[in-house]
Amino acid sequence: MKWAVTVIGLLPPLLIILYKLWLGRRISNRANNVDNASRTLDSIASASGSADSDTLLPLPFGEYEVFLNFRGPDTRYQITDILFRFLVNLKIRTFKDDDELRKGEGIWPNLVEAIEQSKIYVTIFSENYAYSKWCLKELAVIVERQERNQGCMTIVGIHGIGGIGKTTIAKAVYNKVSPQFDRCSFVEDVREMLQQRDGIIILQKHIISDILRVKNFAESIANNSAGIRIIKDRVSRFKFLIVLDDVDEKFRFDKILGNIKNFVSGSRFIITSRNVKVLSTLTDDCKLYKVLEMNHSHALQLFCNHSFKQDSPPSSYETLSNDIVSVAAGLPLTLKVVGSLLFQEEKVIWEDKLRQLKEIPEEEVVERLKISYDTLNEEAKQIFLDIACFFIGEDKDLPSYMWSDCDFFPISNINILRQRSMIEIASHDSHKPQLLRMHDQLRDMGREIVRQESIRHPWQRSRIWSKKTTLDMLRNKKETNRVEGIRTSYEGDGEGLEKECFMNLSELRYFDIIATVLSVDFSSYLLNLRWLRLKIGYGGFMPKFCVENLGILELLSPVKDGWKGLKHIKMASKLKVLKLSGEFLIEYPQFPHSRSLEVLYLENFGPQSSHEDLDIGNLLNLKVLLLRYCEVRSITGGTIGMMKGLRELNITDLRFQKNLREALADIGELQFLEILIVELRNENLMLDTKLPPSLKVLVTPFPIANLPELLELEKLTVNECELKIPLADSSNMWWKISKLKHLKLYRTKITIPINTSLPLLPSSLTTLHIDSCSELECFPSLKNLENLTDLSIECCPILKEIHGLGGLKSLRTELNVCGTTLMLQSFCRMIQLLMFPSLTELTLGGVKIGNGYTELLLDGLESMEGLVRLHLYDLASIRILPSLSKLGNLERLTVKNAPNLQEIEGLGGLKSLKELHLIRCTSLEKLSLDGLESMEELVELHLGDLTTLRSLPSLSKLGKLKRITIDNAPKLRKIEGVTGLKYLEELDLTGCTSLERWPVDELSCLEKLKILYIAPGTSLIDRSALRRKLLKVSIRSRF
Repeated sequence: MKWAVTVIGLLPPLLIILYKLWLGRRISNRANNVDNASRTLDSIASASGSADSDTLLPLPFGEYEVFLNFRGPDTRYQITDILFRFLVNLKIRTFKDDDELRKGEGIWPNLVEAIEQSKIYVTIFSENYAYSKWCLKELAVIVERQERNQGCMTIVGIHGIGGIGKTTIAKAVYNKVSPQFDRCSFVEDVREMLQQRDGIIILQKHIISDILRVKNFAESIANNSAGIRIIKDRVSRFKFLIVLDDVDEKFRFDKILGNIKNFVSGSRFIITSRNVKVLSTLTDDCKLYKVLEMNHSHALQLFCNHSFKQDSPPSSYETLSNDIVSVAAGLPLTLKVVGSLLFQEEKVIWEDKLRQLKEIPEEEVVERLKISYDTLNEEAKQIFLDIACFFIGEDKDLPSYMWSDCDFFPISNINILRQRSMIEIASHDSHKPQLLRMHDQLRDMGREIVRQESIRHPWQRSRIWSKKTTLDMLRNKKETNRVEGIRTSYEGDGEGLEKECFMNLSELRYFDIIATVLSVDFSSYLLNLRWLRLKIGYGGFMPKFCVENLGILELLSPVKDGWKGLKHIKMASKLKVLKLSGEFLIEYPQFPHSRSLEVLYLENFGPQSSHEDLDIGNLLNLKVLLLRYCEVRSITGGTIGMMKGLRELNITDLRFQKNLREALADIGELQFLEILIVELRNENLMLDTKLPPSLKVLVTPFPIANLPELLELEKLTVNECELKIPLADSSNMWWKISKLKHLKLYRTKITIPINTSLPLLPSSLTTLHIDSCSELECFPSLKNLENLTDLSIECCPILKEIHGLGGLKSLRTELNVCGTTLMLQSFCRMIQLLMFPSLTELTLGGVKIGNGYTELLLDGLESMEGLVRLHLYDLASIRILPSLSKLGNLERLTVKNAPNLQEIEGLGGLKSLKELHLIRCTSLEKLSLDGLESMEELVELHLGDLTTLRSLPSLSKLGKLKRITIDNAPKLRKIEGVTGLKYLEELDLTGCTSLERWPVDELSCLEKLKILYIAPGTSLIDRSALRRKLLKVSIRSRF
């Protein structure tokens, strides 16, 4: 057993490395110290037999720290089992697969994902390891990923004065290049974020959530160092694009994100700031770009777009327009705000505003913006200041309840602010909250207006968002009757705060506080309060408060001791919005008899509430109802169907003891219901329930009884439906849903028998995602989907038919078809790529083709002139690619696992190509690159596992090449032209064992070369001599 000796000899250093990994993590059980780990290791080492399948099953596919690659019959019951048990006991997320247990190719995409999301790989070589194709495939992916993670990453800094357009440029770049990255994150207003309590942790969680693609990163982060560890362990493994917008001197890259060297090659940061000094201190690799003022012609066009709703001014306003544009000094924000102010105004107003602008110095941008503020009515000013101080990023409907009760007339005044370009209403989806947005320059102007109300005595201002000012005012019982709004946080046990601290806040209408404990009784004060948002720490105590004038109440607190304050909610006669979340809440509230409530959120009511009824008798005027992660005995007082005005219903993971089916039976009568989200496990709950025809968004795990009647439906998601859904329908019900834009089916048992009449999908579809539908053999024809831009069909192992791909005229984002078993005819139709003129990215991989055909199936590829990225992999039948010479926009080309590929034509015509990856194309003997000199943009050349490659053309004219990887080309004898590549940073020749010896003088001109990989034991180069010539070069070997 030679393998046993080898592995056991390597086991101690391996376990030390893994043990250090465990020590570096904040695992849930901190009691496992070094002594405990040592005892655990001793006990596991002495154990025998196989792992207990009930307790040591591999984790589900997801994020892993260790991936075990081994051959089951050789090592399953010995070293692999011992190592796996040890890692699991140390709470290290470990993936253990077994090549004997794998059934078919359908599992392969999941294995690749597990490898991609792992940090450490442990390969156990054994006597028969090389005879397992699964082990070798996994090992190849592991090696490829390790190679991809070498190199450096870049920071791009964009700087300029406020209002010049830094954010606009960053967004434009982000939207253009984000498809080139594995993961992306755009973080707005970092300066404001870092001013919050735990601002660094909030920023870290934002980035982690975006890159890991989780809605809200739930794990606790104790401090910024813990966040850095998570970023290093779980974020850095991806090739990502992160935009950090508007940073200031408080931003420290290393304190928030760690060492820049932790991130993989190709990752990018784009950072914007008003202060160039902040960016210049980041790193030597930071590339700085200054945003200049707009030239006069572009500035005039922007101004006219807002002042006349056209590109140029009328002749009678031409002189005035040019004068105002000149005074605005080319700042886009000033042009937009002033232009919107003058829309449909008389000339005398124009002349007056021009005189005002001329009197303000050019550098006083805020004063120029304030001209528009000064013309607002008093109510619009109050709304503007509220947004600037508190409500940027807030759903506009929430503060509107408060503004209406204060007679600020929010509908008309929000419209005025939008017309003046002073705010924006942002929503990427018409069915999601409309969020209030404001340019940071306008926000700063609004806050400065508030600051000027009382420079020396901040507690005399109308709005306070400073923690220090708030605590000083409360503890010292400052005399103030001007404060209308407070947003603050409080750490401590309540010492120094008593109810008298709140006695002077008679005008307070908005109070938002995060506190560890706040057990104060201020029910005799704050009588004018319209909006109370409280978030109390875990197990803390809630204060007592007055509900008489409350319109919005949000209690987001896991309070203890069964807080009884919910009983008072029935007295809140003006209450419009109620949001409650807290696992220690033991009873459901009694709702106001006034039936004023319009929005109700109940979340995370714990097990103690399972003995309580939820009385909905006073909720007849409800518009939004959300019940998530709650336990309820029953619903009383009526049914959901009696809420005639309900527009949105979300029921997620709700545990009922009885009558939920009855409570939902009549929701078909809700004629205004637009959004219905149901995520429950009871298969029979809504089996025959008819849904209202007004629905626009539907998420469900159940078959839909009356789908043809949902004529307004725009989004449909069916998740994990355990009941079979037959889609073949002679009435073609799908085309009746003529407004459907998004259709997503995930782990759903949809069936269309192959040889049956196929329905047509609605031509309105823009997005179609089919994922892990294991019983799907064929799919409705796509021939009429002229508006489809995004198509993804993944992990449908028995899918044989895809009809009508030639009709997808609008397909422009990624076409992804993998993990299917297509019939030849369907595959041929799919790859008539001439029909996709707008497609920018094409991915074809893992597709099995029936009947043993091997002929070329990529007809029309040469005509897809809009392609930017082309990925072809696991297409074993390809022998010759069609000419690529016409793909002038192509930037990345990957051909991988094409063992029969013998020729690639037209590479010389790819003038925009930046990356070329040819991997495991084992039949390529020579690579023809005619016209290579025209590939001026090529930065990376990767030729991997081309075991039959014998020759290459000269690379001397690829002047921008930075990375060359030619690994495992044992028959390649010579590489010409490398010595002329003055920008080359990395040269990898691992596995090129037949290369002729390279004279040192030929490589000494490569001044930027940092890393040289060569096969171990070869005499390719005199290492010592090269190090003397190039002091910075690192010469390494891969094994």
